[in-house]
Amino acid sequence: MIWTYVGDALWVIALSIMFSASRQAWRRIPAGVKPPVMGARLPRGLAVWALPGAAFALSLWFAMSARTWRGDADLAFILFGVRAVSASLLALLHLRWLGAAMAALEREGQLKS
Repeated sequence: MIWTYVGDALWVIALSIMFSASRQAWRRIPAGVKPPVMGARLPRGLAVWALPGAAFALSLWFAMSARTWRGDADLAFILFGVRAVSASLLALLHLRWLGAAMAALEREGQLKS
């Protein structure tokens, strides 16, 4: 049962990092600018908030799965490992994409100071 709470704590940390970075990027990107994400120019809202929103939905599904788990302790520990790795990887992915988009917009001179 302790792994459920530790997994929740890791997701809270990852989501707070993601939403904090998105909030700062949202403030620096002007309203009409489309940031480049993975080679495509996306609307500001989609580029900044899509991955944190999807990660939040995934975290809810993982939390529900961890609380309704009826397997043995070894499999619960494996579920914790999946939750921990996915939280950290999604946070790193988001920071990488957001950083690359912000760097491209900085080079183009399209960011607010």
